[in-house]
Amino acid sequence: MNAFLISIPIYILTFFFISATDTSGSDFQLIKKGDGISFYERWITMKNGTKSREVKFTIEINAPTKNILEVLTKEEYGEKWNENTLDYKIKATENQSWISYIRYSFPFPLSDRECYLHNQLIETEQGSTIFFRTEESRIFSKGEDLVQMTGLKGRWEIIDKRDHSLLRYHIISVPEKGLPRWIVDPIIRKNLWTTMETLKSTIEEI
Repeated sequence: MNAFLISIPIYILTFFFISATDTSGSDFQLIKKGDGISFYERWITMKNGTKSREVKFTIEINAPTKNILEVLTKEEYGEKWNENTLDYKIKATENQSWISYIRYSFPFPLSDRECYLHNQLIETEQGSTIFFRTEESRIFSKGEDLVQMTGLKGRWEIIDKRDHSLLRYHIISVPEKGLPRWIVDPIIRKNLWTTMETLKSTIEEI
């Protein structure tokens, strides 16, 4: 993504930040911790009254920050670190932005899903942040009738700690209707944890 590493007006950063944090809810609950990874979760109420799940990961990585950006922005790594992924593609747009496409194969009772994410990279003296949100598209799945994941937004925060790097991940999602949380939650939590474990090892190996 080096071709897109240019300065971004501050109003774009402000827009993404407000969109991702315009919520109220209880404190985060620690779900799992180990091998330099901490997984937190809470339920929040958006200003429009929607109940949403907010997930937060902190990952200590024994690699430079450029390795993190390499893995998060290159198509060749996508299928490797995204758990239960059948396909992963990236289309660069402009102004440090790109569209990523992920096709998931989830275990029963969840069906396969596809997800288009609009990504925006912001770089400051403090570090790099990739903001993302779902958008409707069919550029990689024309003629197919897959259910699209919607209502996702979040960010990756990359921080240089000199002797290691710190990667923070936040995502807010609106749960699907029709399936109880006691069925969905274990599947989502397992998928997220495995994904982050694989992401960490992928970054440290390149």
